[in-house]
Amino acid sequence: MKATDLIEVLRLKAIYGEPLANKEISLLVNDTRKIIPNCCYIAIRGEHFDGHQAIEQAVEAGANVVVVEEYREAWQNLNATIILVDSTFRAQAILANQFYHRPSEKLAITAITGTNGKTTTSSMISDWLTRLGHKTGLLGTLHYKVNENYYPAVNTTPNALELQRLFNEMVVEGCQDAIIEASSHALQLGRLWYTEVDCAIFTNLTREHLDFHHTMEHYAYAKSLLFAQLGQKFANGRPKLAIVNLDDEYGQLMAQASAAEVATYSIGNADATVYATDIEVVDNQTEFKLWVNQRSHQVSLKMLGDYNVANYMAAFLCLKYYYGYSTEEIIRVSGEFEGVSGRMQLVDEGQPYKVVVDFAHTPDAIENVLKELAAKKQGRLITLIGHSGGNRDSGARPEIGDIVFKYSDYIVFTADNPRHEPVQKICQEIIGQHNEVDYTIIEKREEAIAFALNHANEHDTVVFTGKGGELYQVIGDDYVPYNEVEVIKATLRKNK
Repeated sequence: MKATDLIEVLRLKAIYGEPLANKEISLLVNDTRKIIPNCCYIAIRGEHFDGHQAIEQAVEAGANVVVVEEYREAWQNLNATIILVDSTFRAQAILANQFYHRPSEKLAITAITGTNGKTTTSSMISDWLTRLGHKTGLLGTLHYKVNENYYPAVNTTPNALELQRLFNEMVVEGCQDAIIEASSHALQLGRLWYTEVDCAIFTNLTREHLDFHHTMEHYAYAKSLLFAQLGQKFANGRPKLAIVNLDDEYGQLMAQASAAEVATYSIGNADATVYATDIEVVDNQTEFKLWVNQRSHQVSLKMLGDYNVANYMAAFLCLKYYYGYSTEEIIRVSGEFEGVSGRMQLVDEGQPYKVVVDFAHTPDAIENVLKELAAKKQGRLITLIGHSGGNRDSGARPEIGDIVFKYSDYIVFTADNPRHEPVQKICQEIIGQHNEVDYTIIEKREEAIAFALNHANEHDTVVFTGKGGELYQVIGDDYVPYNEVEVIKATLRKNK
């Protein structure tokens, strides 16, 4: 793209150095490791590094245009054009949208936000649409999917440059839809700026990321930004759609943040647009009545937990009221959905006890999982747990301890993305003064898994929380390859 065509969308404070005329831009980057000749380098002030410190390095590596939010005299002789703006965070979103020719406007985009349920809800929507003949993109915690191409997920929601690049790839691949998980970090940091969201879904809000947001009010505000972003435009000839959980105390806040049409869902509340009753588990499936327009429909879901019934209704509303599919069509294709890797996933290698893997890592999610399993256990409930995110929201640890000691019969404490924090310290902060049930601390997760499985007796339930389908452990600054389900399967086979 011509540099002048790219930069014309910015409100500039000043231009320094070489003239823009006749320059071509090959790529947008905000990481010096990704620089190629004739690219545009955007200097971002990050949590650990300020991109302005690498301007000389970027130009030497081939950047011919640099976007900054402060100018230094030391750069005056660089062989590049230096663009000064108020905010490089905002500029990168604007430039990415322009460089990739506004790709989100060519896709039907659904964004899901909430503490828990984003991955399951987004996976349901993507799976059902695919079964209905759509080509879809899916961006979230587990992976980034563009039609049939899969890429490892770096963040739940990619940064603005990567997000618009992926949208563009979806357009090139012929995708009609993009379903994205919108994290609170992404919303507050503007990763979704200049993304044309058509349908926004709110699942729930419970304690998480307070190291970043500090208070629940600030956390809720960050989530509400998605609904404000819907604006007042129409999509497919109708107002855009906001889908909110009527059972969550923050649901009304999300609805009020948007001028879009609002649809609600609930377990048991007949005031909602759709609601569920008569929930029961039959042969490891959840069966319930789904009420739509005062008519009930029987639904079978190949997942456990009332919270997955809530996730189902959120996805159902998206397909019915945004896409316009009939209730019967949605129930038909949803019955084929097998669930999500690492979400209440049963692992069966012929062992005489139940093994469950779940991503639960927030107090609310952990309680949902343990309460469900404790209510249906035949023997003991053995829980393996750590705390996701060393150096993160340590204030959640006492609450996690209260929950795990309330529902478990035996507990194995271990590592879960400890980063730079000692595993023993994390575990002791979870344990606190509790001693109601026996427990052990085993720092290495693989060894802890082996211990938990060897400790299980016939009819026990062993649940492994925290990792789910994540394919890494964060130890120090390193993302170490790791697959919880495969480690468990290998251990079970070894024990035969």
